[in-house]
Amino acid sequence: MPVTYLGLPLSIRRLKKIHYKPLIDAFQRKLDGWKSRFLSPAGRLTLVKSVLTALSLHYMQVIQLPTWLVKHLDGIRRRFFWKGKDKCLGGHCLVNWSKCCTPKRAGGLGILDLALQNQALLIRWLWKLNAEPDSTWTTIVQTLYGTTDVTLLDQSGLLSHGLRDVLKCLPFYSASTVSSSDNLTLSWRWTNSGCYTSASAYSALADPGVRSPYYLKLWKLKAPPRVKIFLWLLLQDRLLTQHNLLIRNWPVNEGCPCCLARPLESAIHLFLHCPFAITIWNRVRNLYNLQALIFTEDLSAFWLQNRPSTGAAWDTIWVATTWTIWKERNNRIFNSLARPTFLLVQEIMTLVGLWFTLA
Repeated sequence: MPVTYLGLPLSIRRLKKIHYKPLIDAFQRKLDGWKSRFLSPAGRLTLVKSVLTALSLHYMQVIQLPTWLVKHLDGIRRRFFWKGKDKCLGGHCLVNWSKCCTPKRAGGLGILDLALQNQALLIRWLWKLNAEPDSTWTTIVQTLYGTTDVTLLDQSGLLSHGLRDVLKCLPFYSASTVSSSDNLTLSWRWTNSGCYTSASAYSALADPGVRSPYYLKLWKLKAPPRVKIFLWLLLQDRLLTQHNLLIRNWPVNEGCPCCLARPLESAIHLFLHCPFAITIWNRVRNLYNLQALIFTEDLSAFWLQNRPSTGAAWDTIWVATTWTIWKERNNRIFNSLARPTFLLVQEIMTLVGLWFTLA
């Protein structure tokens, strides 16, 4: 049986599933204490990032979590984020979880990938072996195995399972460190100081090498977090319009709820091509004395191509208008209530002023 030290189960043998139960129970206790049905997606995202993800960090500093456990914890985080419930069918997850765990600059939500974070934290022990010769960890390894050279250790067949798990990070570690000409000092590639940090290791591991100009701007917009989540879904065409509902084989009554025409409602139609939406855009343009709008076939292109060089005002107008159109669409479908255009334009003006003030 493992012993518990500083809240961690430690054993000379590999841990079994039952030994990870305290971590799983900690997740469940948090979920039981939250009134998730009263939380917006943005609120649930904050809890996923700041609480649920953080619960496992203590374990991941010294233990490589098994694949089954990572999948189980990811399932808990995924279900809570999308539905706030223990059960969440595939159709309720509007974006693939792996995409949610990519950095914001690459189109994700910036949720930590547990497997990559685990690796980033374990690399610390390799760094200590070479960069901190006087540390307790280095002394223990030197005493047990007669060397702290990670290459020689990797070739040994007599290592503990814990050290073997740490050495699985060796390929990335080797690519991330540079030795001085005299081999006396070691430098970490991913920080200006040349010293290892888990944050820099994770950033390098999680970097997909893709930068999206509109996702970089999205999270800096002057709008509430819940509206940014809406825009994130919109730019990926993941809103549950009639078009996307049909893809999921859900029954729909074909026809745009705003213009009452027969074309199948898609995001492009609802926000750009619908006569109702075009009327709102033109009234907003006249109200704010904007240049003539270019109605494109792509929502991100519509945003950026109509953006002047100093585009902070246009950004907020664009956000407020798309958000108001979406709310009006839902109001007509679910409440059978339709407001006149002038009231919607007034609401857009109110939101623009409010968000600018709060920002």
